[in-house]
Amino acid sequence: MSAILVALMLASAAGGAQARPMIGEDVARVQWDMAENRAQCAPLALLSDGGAKGKARAADFSGGWAVAFDLPGKRSAYGFAGPGIILMDAEPDAAQRARLDRQWPYRRTLAALPGPAFAGYGLIGAEPYPAANPEGKGSQSLAYLRIDGQRCTYNVWSRIGRAHLETLLDNLRLQD
Repeated sequence: MSAILVALMLASAAGGAQARPMIGEDVARVQWDMAENRAQCAPLALLSDGGAKGKARAADFSGGWAVAFDLPGKRSAYGFAGPGIILMDAEPDAAQRARLDRQWPYRRTLAALPGPAFAGYGLIGAEPYPAANPEGKGSQSLAYLRIDGQRCTYNVWSRIGRAHLETLLDNLRLQD
């Protein structure tokens, strides 16, 4: 009998750890529920925002959904979005990877998401980080992200810096 009780306690503790809300999940879910692209572009949320602790709010993305995070004195300091679907979003994964590789100066494989999942990123305008500011501190970093099973090309941004954008990419999760 005590083995059953211990098993129940462990299961309860494990369930409680998994039930911890992700960052931005409520706002993303509400926006996604109203989005035109909801059948092709699942909502995301963050396990961690790298300690930035921004305040989540809905943001406009035509045909899609978005969550922006505001910091004191910095509106839309970072965020993520499932934008409206465009024709090239229907291309297979290999073509999507090739497109992002051609477009962006940096690439990242995202093993924590259903794969293949990958991103191309840099400064807004698909520019590399300059030698004088290789960490992109205070610059507008942007990533285009593809996740297996999703038709949209997600957007992830940070006006904090490159390392922050990379932290966001590594901590994104699909919502159930």
